[in-house]
Amino acid sequence: MICDLTKTLTLKQATPRFTQWLTVMVRAPAAILCSALTVSTFVGTAHAVEPVYIGFDGAYAQTSSTSAKAIELGTQLAISQVNAAGGVLNGRPLVLMTKDNHGLAARARDNFIEFARQPDLVAVYGGKFSPATMQTMDLSNELGLVSISVWGSASPITDDPQTYPFVYRLSLSDRWAVPAMMRHAKQAYGADRLCSVMPNTGWGRSGEGSLEENLSNTGQTLEHVRWYNWGEKDFTSAIKRCRASGAQAAILIANEQEGASWINAMAGLPADQRLPTVAHWGVTGGVIHELVGQKINGLDVDIIQTFSFIDNDRPAAEALGREVLGDQRFSTLASISSPVGVAQAFDMTHLLAMAIEQAGSTDKVLIQQAMQNIGRYEGAIKTYEQPFSDQNHDALSAKQVLFVRLQSDGGLYPIKPK
Repeated sequence: MICDLTKTLTLKQATPRFTQWLTVMVRAPAAILCSALTVSTFVGTAHAVEPVYIGFDGAYAQTSSTSAKAIELGTQLAISQVNAAGGVLNGRPLVLMTKDNHGLAARARDNFIEFARQPDLVAVYGGKFSPATMQTMDLSNELGLVSISVWGSASPITDDPQTYPFVYRLSLSDRWAVPAMMRHAKQAYGADRLCSVMPNTGWGRSGEGSLEENLSNTGQTLEHVRWYNWGEKDFTSAIKRCRASGAQAAILIANEQEGASWINAMAGLPADQRLPTVAHWGVTGGVIHELVGQKINGLDVDIIQTFSFIDNDRPAAEALGREVLGDQRFSTLASISSPVGVAQAFDMTHLLAMAIEQAGSTDKVLIQQAMQNIGRYEGAIKTYEQPFSDQNHDALSAKQVLFVRLQSDGGLYPIKPK
């Protein structure tokens, strides 16, 4: 038997909130359940075991997406470590609560409001869909609840911390990610002339704005812009128009479905009609390798990331990799789905636990203030030194950017700088 619960408590001793916590935890992997249960004595008054909740609103229902499960895994692994070390606020366990927004902004708003009603819930994580996070920014102010993007990259999420003091991010920001993609296109492919392929969403408009703002800095020109709607299946004509415009490379902002459509269209063209592509990381938020198969072989498709388990000798990253391989879904580091989601959620959860301790309470205003007083933390992605301040609500920077190549088995292998 993995854990003997009868030695620690009886349900008669539990408050309704503790019973809710236990219901959540019994659905978790065994290691997470055991570490959480050993945090507190759970004997005597149930007051000592009142959980502290973190909410995560992800697009679980999208069958091709792996990002939500990756974020959940990274969060749960960090929670397991925090709880095994004694939890927060004198022995209270952290517990993750999840909701499914289906990638829809309207549903994200409803979910955020529901999270805000949960006592002792201190923050809500947003997933890979930037528009969903952006639709809840006003609610973060109205409800006084910290909102943290652990994947979405649209610039407006953290552009104005004075207006949105409760909104934070540990992820890419298009303000510096898109210029990095542009520079990579120039360095890797000599591309002075670009075309852009963007979704007609807040994420796409954020990317296009950053591209236009940085053309003079990178010494490039934008020859053609192609806007598309979610669900577009064939990009053959878009590729041909990009080439006809004189573009030497494409900047692609897409998730896995449209990214696969782009790759499949590119593979269907003769080699001399193809175009090098620098893609945003949304394409790695799902099973894109299953959607393209061997067609990825021989194509120039480079993808921006903030983290890789592969060839990463950072001790905290190696340790996290070993933890992730304890999940039976993964047999090698290369097989880990959506690695940035795992690492970013893992680091953010440890930082949030530090903020909770700083606040000394689950009071939402005190948590928000404590976010800006987090000290040093040796994370999987980087060493954090006061990651947030009044003027900066982004924990990462352009220094964390790297590029990877997708393999037909799903592996994302870092491209070594020349």
